[in-house]
Amino acid sequence: MVAASALLRSPLLRGLMLGAVLLAGGWPSLAGTAEPPVWAPTPPVLEGAQLARLERELGGLLPQRAGVTDLYVLGVAGDASEDVFRNEVVYLRSLFEQRFGTTGRNVSLINHAGSRDEAAAAPLATYESLGYALDVLGQTLDPDEDVLLLYLTSHGLEDSSFYLQTGPDEEDYLAPEDLAQLLDEAGIGNAVIVVSACYAGGFVPALKAPNRMVVTAARHDRPSFGCGNSDSATWFGRAFLVEALNATSDFATAFEQARATVRRREREEKELPSHPQIAVGQRIGAALARWRAALQPGAAVPYPFIYAPPDAGDGEPASEPASASAEQ
Repeated sequence: MVAASALLRSPLLRGLMLGAVLLAGGWPSLAGTAEPPVWAPTPPVLEGAQLARLERELGGLLPQRAGVTDLYVLGVAGDASEDVFRNEVVYLRSLFEQRFGTTGRNVSLINHAGSRDEAAAAPLATYESLGYALDVLGQTLDPDEDVLLLYLTSHGLEDSSFYLQTGPDEEDYLAPEDLAQLLDEAGIGNAVIVVSACYAGGFVPALKAPNRMVVTAARHDRPSFGCGNSDSATWFGRAFLVEALNATSDFATAFEQARATVRRREREEKELPSHPQIAVGQRIGAALARWRAALQPGAAVPYPFIYAPPDAGDGEPASEPASASAEQ
């Protein structure tokens, strides 16, 4: 893995951009600051226990099978301060293991408030750990035969960057061009890339390729909804993962169903349309068709998280088993 371009990760450029978002009300903690801060990434270095945890996760990957289109799944929950992102990536793994048979081909990178205190927690999601995981996946799968599903969920900035926060004062950002570079350097071939974040549409032009499907929860100039610890899943995450992919194994069909579901909810809640986006390369369809042809989908997988408001218990949102239908 190598660093992203100097322009995209310039402290001055990033600091000015982030400062403008904060002053506009994106994150109010720095609102009113006279001068935007000079930005520098502050996540923990990938070493020691965190590196060992990531290597254990990646070491459990099964090899690809010659003549079989295997689906590998990488889930990334970017913001440790909100449960919805962690919930979706935990569910992503369960959904694909139980319904789509990907046991042994899943990797989860999760930023969550308690993740470093839990012995069985997933590795943290940082720019460095994402690049490391993609490199290993690139060495494991067959880029022509297999498919990678990369699902990223977090906040998004107005330049379409994806927010990575591992804890207080530990943050970084993944620009669309950053991710394109990491995928190319890892040698990832066929891929379905889903970015569930505000302003995520900027990932489409940066990532689209003949062997990729790129799905985003919003257009490059629109927010998406459901974060802020006010629900157990984002609106797009619930519509795409919980509802659509429990009804179909076709990712393009799931997107169309999710887009319609999100639009109905936006009308009901009188929100500005987020306009989810999709770009389908001319070669990715054949790879996905081969995968589906050998697939015998399992039963629908209930969503195990339900939001409880802060005054309903100990002051924190809670999660407890619930059926998928109860969560609609």
